[in-house]
Amino acid sequence: MKEKTIGALSTFTGVSIHTIKYYEKIGLISSNRDEHSNYRSYNVRVCTDIYECLKYRNMDFSLKDTGILLKEADDHIFEQMMEQRSRELSRQIEELKEKKAVVDAYRKEIMDVDAHLGKWYIEELPHFYMRSQTVNLEYGEDAQMETGGVNLIDYVPQSKSVVCLSSDYLNDGEQAFSWGNGIFAEKEKEEFQTEGMTHIKNGRAFVTYMRLTGSYVSNGEMAVAIRKIFRQYKYVFPSDAYGVRIKITHDEEQRDWNYFKIFIPLE
Repeated sequence: MKEKTIGALSTFTGVSIHTIKYYEKIGLISSNRDEHSNYRSYNVRVCTDIYECLKYRNMDFSLKDTGILLKEADDHIFEQMMEQRSRELSRQIEELKEKKAVVDAYRKEIMDVDAHLGKWYIEELPHFYMRSQTVNLEYGEDAQMETGGVNLIDYVPQSKSVVCLSSDYLNDGEQAFSWGNGIFAEKEKEEFQTEGMTHIKNGRAFVTYMRLTGSYVSNGEMAVAIRKIFRQYKYVFPSDAYGVRIKITHDEEQRDWNYFKIFIPLE
């Protein structure tokens, strides 16, 4: 049977010339070379090999495993590799379900921001853990995120950037705030009960949402906004206020807008 040139093989199989050359380069298929012109030509068996390569690629086998399946595997190895791939896909499905749950939870947070921006109410909140890293805008002496074997960065996006404004500051004292990372937890987490981690137990809290831009913490804007809203409810702040950053967006003037869930524990 007449052999095909690489262009004709590409047309016949529907596979690009680049892919055919790559498969040949890594040894999945082979060609015959004219010793005078060095042109490649391919027999009809190569079409079958290309189809097999694409079949395994569409099942997400690696190129290395594709080579084994195409050129080496007996019935036993073939079945083992298919079983293993099935297990891997099942694990990936579970991982994707977990990631989707995280995305859906985050979408709900965003919708809460949009629904409650500028309003305040009393809410029953779960446990909250925070690792502070700054004193105002200066790094603290023990500024690393990991403490006691726990690194809240490992929990992103469930853990988030948080700013804590001291109750003394909010009660018109000297400016005092700290940035760090925090996370809500439905149950107390023993692994978070470590030195350097602030634990706010579950209970009622004053909650509001706000949108700020610029140097909103260091210039006092956030504190002023919190005072204005909270003092409609109670004049004296009973505890520190925590601002959990939910998202950052940008407008046409390239200003960054930071959206926060503010909560002040009441118990």
